[in-house]
Amino acid sequence: MAAAIVVFLAAAILWSAVNLLKEEEKKPMYRVSVVVEDSGSERWTAFRLGIDQAAREYGMDVTFAATGSFEETEDQKNLIGQEVQSGTQALILSVFDSEEAGSLLEGISSGIPVILAETDAIRPEGPETAAVALPGREMGRALGDMLLKAGVDEPSVAVLARSRERYLEMEMLEGLTETVRAAGGSLLVLKEGEADPDVLLSRARTQDLIAVLDDSLLVTAAALMEEKGLKKGKLYGVGCSPSAVTALDKGIISGMVIPNDFTMGYQSMAQLAGYMAKDLPALSDIQVGYTPVKTEDVHDPDVEKLLFPLVQ
Repeated sequence: MAAAIVVFLAAAILWSAVNLLKEEEKKPMYRVSVVVEDSGSERWTAFRLGIDQAAREYGMDVTFAATGSFEETEDQKNLIGQEVQSGTQALILSVFDSEEAGSLLEGISSGIPVILAETDAIRPEGPETAAVALPGREMGRALGDMLLKAGVDEPSVAVLARSRERYLEMEMLEGLTETVRAAGGSLLVLKEGEADPDVLLSRARTQDLIAVLDDSLLVTAAALMEEKGLKKGKLYGVGCSPSAVTALDKGIISGMVIPNDFTMGYQSMAQLAGYMAKDLPALSDIQVGYTPVKTEDVHDPDVEKLLFPLVQ
C-alpha cells in the first residue's frame, strides 16, 4: 500500500511538472532591451526594480545594456542598433539628448515597439512608440515651493544642472524658475563641466539656497557638503537613488522631489508585455507621479512605500 502511494505521488508530481512546462511553453517570452546612459548608476535603482518586477509577472526577458556616459547621441544610437541586431524585440529608452530624440528613433527598425522613459520628447507618431513620463514642470514647481518654505524671503537660488540638458530637466527648470521668480526670488544657473565640483559648489554657496536637478549631481554636492562640514539647510534637489535618500535622511539634503521611478519602470515593461501579447491595440502615453519629501518626513509610512516599494 505504501509503495502504491509513493508511486501515485511520484506520478502526480511528474504530471504536474509536465503540465507546468506545457503552460510555460504556451506563454511567449519576449526579449526587451533597456538602453539608458550610465546604466550602473544608482539613479536607475528604483526604475530597474520596477522593470524587473513587471518582467517576472508578465514572463518577459529583460536585458539592461551595459553603458557608461555617452559622449554623443551616436553612441546611444549605435548601442540600440547592436541590441536590435542581437534579436531584441522591444526597447525601453531614456533619451540621452532630447534635441536628438527624433533622429535617434528614426533609425530604429519598423516593428520594434519603443517606450521612452522619463520624457515625452519629440518622437515619431504611431502605435509602436509611447512615453512613460514624469511631469517635469510640476516637479520644478514642487521644488520651488520647497525652497520658498525654507525661511528665506525672496531667495537667491543657485541651480546646478547637467551640461547637456535633457527635456525633463529643461521642463523642471522652467517650473522652478516660474515659481521662484513669481515670489520675487532670483536664480543663478550653473552647469556641470563649467568648473570642477568644488568650484561649482563654492559658486553655488554664494546664493541663499541650492537646487540640483540631477540625481548624480545632487549626490556629489551632498558628499562635498558633508566632507567639508558645511552648514546644512541650503541643499535641495530632485533625486531617487539610495545615496540621495541617505543624504536626505541625514539632513545634508533638506528637501527632495522624488520621482516614482519604480512605477515608471513597471509601467514601461507592463505596457510592452500587453502590446506584444496583443492584449493592447497600441502603446499609450502614461504620466507617473512624484512626491516632495523633507528630511523630517523620510520615515513616514507612505514615503517609505515610495522609497522601498518591494519591502512592503
